Amino acid sequence: MMNLNLKKLAFSLLVAGCSVTIASAQNYKKGDNLLNIGAGFGGGFGTPIGLSFEHGFSDKISGGVYVAYASKTEALPYVGDYKWTYILTAARASYHFSFGGEKLDPYLGAMLGYNIASGKWASSSSIPYSGASAGGFIWGGHAGARYLFSEKIGVFAEVGYGVGNLNAGVTFKF
Repeated sequence: MMNLNLKKLAFSLLVAGCSVTIASAQNYKKGDNLLNIGAGFGGGFGTPIGLSFEHGFSDKISGGVYVAYASKTEALPYVGDYKWTYILTAARASYHFSFGGEKLDPYLGAMLGYNIASGKWASSSSIPYSGASAGGFIWGGHAGARYLFSEKIGVFAEVGYGVGNLNAGVTFKF
């Protein structure tokens, strides 16, 4: 009797497991092209604008590029306004999870790139200094998800390194 109950339990678990696998069909797959256009929040750079493109090299791994721009003007007492500009370019890769279902694409990733920062006086100043520029290699990680409203258009949100601590916007899949 006990052996029959174990067989029923094993069969029930197998059927339930197959149902979950079928119900959670992955939104992301090999060959997908993903374009994110969004704005960043946090990080002290004003409101940055970012663009990322990734191509699906396998059913789990995508890779591509990230470009972002931000500017911020600081009012400095007695000397005038100083404008900072940031441009970030990077290569990025993401690992896509299959538990998101048909509309949700959760992922984790990393990026390696170059950050260009420059500054100049935005108004007349009594300081005879023209400006500054700097740059350097950067690396970071991101965790995010895309939610598709249709087969081709949706929204995305990511936390991690970029010109903002949180980036969100519209996503296109083609």
